[in-house]
Amino acid sequence: MSRQSCLNGTLGVKSRTLPPLVRFCASQLAIASLLALAIPNRPAIALTEFQVCANELLRADVSPEQASAACSQALAPKDLSGCVLRINYQTPTISDEALAACTRVRRPLELASCMVDINTRTEGADAIRVLDYCRRSLLPVRFSECVIGLSREVDASTPGALNTCIAAEDFPRQLFPTIVPPPAANPTPPNIIPSLVPPPTVPVEPNVPLSPLNP
Repeated sequence: MSRQSCLNGTLGVKSRTLPPLVRFCASQLAIASLLALAIPNRPAIALTEFQVCANELLRADVSPEQASAACSQALAPKDLSGCVLRINYQTPTISDEALAACTRVRRPLELASCMVDINTRTEGADAIRVLDYCRRSLLPVRFSECVIGLSREVDASTPGALNTCIAAEDFPRQLFPTIVPPPAANPTPPNIIPSLVPPPTVPVEPNVPLSPLNP
């Protein structure tokens, strides 16, 4: 008996037959509830990193072919797509350049932060040039702080600050320390320890007078 038939029967019967029908309908509802609990719900399928990567690259106006190739070859697909998507949000016209830059660095998220910070906090910055400098930097976040600080406090132009900060990273002293110490200005002479062993004695021959035959 369905719920509707139970309801119709409840409304159409006399008051003396109401309690048994109510109990019957309640039992049917309880059985239906138990059956619903017994049937397991289909678990939700979690998104993989590659699926997230492809989705975000498509949102960044990357072609499906480029998105498939980039995500399949990336060591950290979500970091790659996050880098491209953030740069595309700031400068939508360089999606292809952003994808090429984000796939060639070890820290794609820091690359995106570097590029976005310089573009938003400095004046006269070319987006393509800033992206290339951030890609070349070993420490993109520190590089962006250098560029922003010089352009604000020293009144340096953004292109000049880019050149100055990237040149400071060439062979830094902290990464390539001097292995051989330099010689001292006044070298001290070595300490000579006297020998305690007496020198050997040489035997002395007695004075023999010289003869004419044996000079």
